[in-house]
Amino acid sequence: MREIVKAATAIPEMQFAFECICADDSRTKGTEVTPEDYSDVEIVAEAEYRLYTYFENGHINNDIRLGRDTAEGKKVAQKDVRMLKAFIKKYKTQDSMYSPWLAKVL
Repeated sequence: MREIVKAATAIPEMQFAFECICADDSRTKGTEVTPEDYSDVEIVAEAEYRLYTYFENGHINNDIRLGRDTAEGKKVAQKDVRMLKAFIKKYKTQDSMYSPWLAKVL
């Protein structure tokens, strides 16, 4: 397993993301898709999107991060945010549509 895939799948939010996108892409392509099938750039872009959802008004991840769900949910969300930020800092190699926004939160 590539290092970036191993690191990404260690983040609970990215595990969930891979479950969703791999299932969707498997149906579209007609063959099983795994996290290994995505490029490093695609994996980092997904991590950026997932981080963005924790700050997007109206998104359930933002509500959880702000403690509108439960105190335990807030702790889990804050940990996911820290893990996503560290992952992006380590593996990001090029700009994406989230780059201007990320500059403010990283």
